[in-house]
Amino acid sequence: EHLISEDLMTDSGMLAIKIAKENGSWDRLNEVDNLVLPADLLKAFNKNKLAKSNWEKFSKSVKQGILQWLLSAKKTETRQKRISEIVSLAEKNLKANQYVKK
Repeated sequence: EHLISEDLMTDSGMLAIKIAKENGSWDRLNEVDNLVLPADLLKAFNKNKLAKSNWEKFSKSVKQGILQWLLSAKKTETRQKRISEIVSLAEKNLKANQYVKK
């Protein structure tokens, strides 16, 4: 918005925005940014109260990273594996999809 209001946005930039709005990628991460739990992940957390309690204590940035990782799954089976991993690690107060220094 700043680039547009300052008349600094190029035609190709405007085209990229138009395409992103048409294909849904423009708003794809809104729910991640707002920490909205997808229904399938919420259902899994509701079956494991300790995991949900630990999840709620994770920082906003950690939760966003995990939710973005979940959203990026292309196959249903990958998504289900990630949900299982998120919940099982949260139960141990561990964060899924985090770099571990070896």
